[in-house]
Amino acid sequence: MGRWILALALIVSSAAAELKWAPSYDEAFVQAKKENKNVMVMLSREECPACEYMNDVVFEERAVVSEVHKYFVPIYIDIHKDFVPEGLGYIGTPTFHFMNVSGKKLGRHDGAANIPTFMGIVKKYKK
Repeated sequence: MGRWILALALIVSSAAAELKWAPSYDEAFVQAKKENKNVMVMLSREECPACEYMNDVVFEERAVVSEVHKYFVPIYIDIHKDFVPEGLGYIGTPTFHFMNVSGKKLGRHDGAANIPTFMGIVKKYKK
């Protein structure tokens, strides 16, 4: 019985790892200022295999979600459906922009990354 409870707890805890995106670009900066965090913008689009990898693999990893939420307010922008603010360029998707609360760019990463690589990117731009 104890093993079943442990197995169920592990399943539930791994399912709980979910990146919570800010509802809008402007709200991300308001929240970041309040929480003294930087902003991480993910430029994405539908039917992008690399974007799906980030969402389905990397952003499902508890350590990644925890690290992103600890230092950033994340915002997801679909380049075909949403307004892309000036200065947020991209060659392809996904493209990540890391900015401070005043909108100053701290850095950019083009393309998908595996979990260890993305953790390194996050640590590079954390506050």
